[in-house]
Amino acid sequence: MTLRSMTGLGSAQYDAVTVEVRSVNHRNLDVRLNLPEGWKEHESRLTTMVRQVAERGSVTVNITSPSDSHRVIDPQDIEARVAQWKSAADHLGRHEEAPLTWILTGASSRPAAVDVSSDLFECVGRALEVWNAERQREGSALAVHMRQLIQKMRNHLGGIERSEADANQSYHDRLRQRIEGLVGDGELDETRLLQEVAVMAERRDVAEERIRLSAHLDAIELAMDGATAVGRKIGFIAQELLREVNTIGSKAQDITMTEHVVALKVLIEQLREQVLNVE
Repeated sequence: MTLRSMTGLGSAQYDAVTVEVRSVNHRNLDVRLNLPEGWKEHESRLTTMVRQVAERGSVTVNITSPSDSHRVIDPQDIEARVAQWKSAADHLGRHEEAPLTWILTGASSRPAAVDVSSDLFECVGRALEVWNAERQREGSALAVHMRQLIQKMRNHLGGIERSEADANQSYHDRLRQRIEGLVGDGELDETRLLQEVAVMAERRDVAEERIRLSAHLDAIELAMDGATAVGRKIGFIAQELLREVNTIGSKAQDITMTEHVVALKVLIEQLREQVLNVE
């Protein structure tokens, strides 16, 4: 399954009924229905239709129909109004029939019943298909951008590895020059020199962090190729990426490594911004 965005818009029409589905980002799945009065009894079925194609996001389904304005008067209210008039007329000793305008003015009305046919539910299904296709198109674009960010991160990881080797050699050379300056013509203890370099290299070694970073990037790409909604999972992995990069930054041995660390932090933040849109 390709990535899907949580934002999208889709619509469909059948006769005079219009169905519109729109969605925005949300931590969980939140379905909201704006329905004509005659559709109210079908809320559960409509919600189920949305849940079959979405796992996260705030989804709003708007259904409009000219029948929304059609209303019918309750016959029981008409009978009650007529009875009121007859009672008053009998009390006054008059035998006038109740005017129709007076009866209708006091009688309550309700929306006309709507025959929600299978064709209308198919219309809802088409609107959901259009909406879902739009989310998939946007998700595909997000996936391309996210993979570009991941590749840039891998490039900086390679730069950190090279910088680490260069920094160890630079430290070795500086330490040798310093010791030679101290001992003058005396004999330089090569073994002791290598031991000092090894101790410093171990103290500032970031190999484990680099390996974990690379594994996290692999996990993100694997999740992107999966068959379920992965936005929340990738967001969590991005937090772990930042944790490893901060550790590398605390061990940075030179300005070059620090520059790679800063670049990685920027890329991770860009990745997290993109993931906010992923279902």
